[in-house]
Amino acid sequence: MELHVYGGAREVGRNCFMLHEKGKYIMLDCGVKLGEQTEYPEIPDRMGKHIRDIVVTHAHLDHTGYTPYLIKEGLTPHIHGTKPTKDLTSVLLADYARLGKIAKRRGHTFSQGDVEKVLDSFREREFRQPFRSGHGFNVELFNAGHILGSAMVMVEGEKKVLYTGDISVRGTKLLDGCERDLKCDTLIMESTYGNEELPSVKETMKKLTHEIKETLRAGGHILIPSFAVGRGQEILLLLEAYMRSGAIPETKIYVEGMIGTGMKITRQNLGYAKEEIKNRILMSDDDPFKSPYFRTPKRKDKDDVFEEPSIIVSTSGMLTGGPALGYLARMAPDPKNKIIFMGYQAEGTRGRKILEGAKEVEVDGEMVKMKMKIEEIRISGHSGKSELIQFVKGLKGLKKVVLIHGEDEGIKSLQDSLGKSYEVIVPSLGEEIRL
Repeated sequence: MELHVYGGAREVGRNCFMLHEKGKYIMLDCGVKLGEQTEYPEIPDRMGKHIRDIVVTHAHLDHTGYTPYLIKEGLTPHIHGTKPTKDLTSVLLADYARLGKIAKRRGHTFSQGDVEKVLDSFREREFRQPFRSGHGFNVELFNAGHILGSAMVMVEGEKKVLYTGDISVRGTKLLDGCERDLKCDTLIMESTYGNEELPSVKETMKKLTHEIKETLRAGGHILIPSFAVGRGQEILLLLEAYMRSGAIPETKIYVEGMIGTGMKITRQNLGYAKEEIKNRILMSDDDPFKSPYFRTPKRKDKDDVFEEPSIIVSTSGMLTGGPALGYLARMAPDPKNKIIFMGYQAEGTRGRKILEGAKEVEVDGEMVKMKMKIEEIRISGHSGKSELIQFVKGLKGLKKVVLIHGEDEGIKSLQDSLGKSYEVIVPSLGEEIRL
């Protein structure tokens, strides 16, 4: 069996891999990397005829965003994933199609019609219900704990290979943690936080409540840039719970971008949420998805948002686009305001530059001075270093670990820790690795 690496090597984004064994092929994820310049998987033209099945682990664009281009080029693969992944992918790809300037590839953009073809190609799969790919691989999905419906993929040929996609070992307000103690020969694992320990939930919540109370008391506004799918819903449920309990003052929470649509899809797919959330809704009238704290701005100029101190949760999570940029431009000059980053900020993004201390950033062709307060509070859908090592050590029969979806420091740190017990492979873009 060979692993062909078309993206996601020594970088966070554009995940795209192909497993090949004796005439059988299966693609694992097919994403893009958004930043100042969109980057795409480097799939050789000769491989097009072999793209018959694509398993997407979850809906985020760094795992699904290239699928419409393959359709546009005339390919007709079956795309496999869970129902929430299909539902959420439909929203994210439709939004991406509208952003023509970043969706441009080989001189053209894809359309909503291409998105519809992707959805028509989708084959809905359930966790722990094995299926057979078109070329004859045995495939099974397991809960990854990253976002609603996110999956790890087990591919079985002569050997068993587990591909994690993005995983979270710890549970959240909405989701159970990823499945553990599986059996495989080779693991292909993300390493986003391979050199970091994520803070405990208790530490994170203490800091979040402090930062929010401090800003609201000072009469300021809080901007939380968020991914439309996954983090956005987790953040809103957290804020709702803390307001209801009195841990933070009651105030309006404005929901912008595709986050609200993500909330509706999450509500419709509660079978994939943890029992606590399902029971809370089914056994009572207490539905956190319909909280009176959540608002949508009524005016196009957003003046109503700023009539009194408020919290704004808006896309995009790394400030690469979306309505968050309009709020940033308006709020940045006032030191009473605060921006709280609660998700990963990739290299080259506007969010990363702000976190690293940029005194001004460009928004819609104009430079904006950064005078607002800046905080980073991790509520991650990924796992920290020790959690990843714990996950690896729980796998039965494991011999090889392939580290992907991480920057050099995280990969090197994990490689040093795991190399004593396993053969660790760190692939480069375009490489073909014999497993």
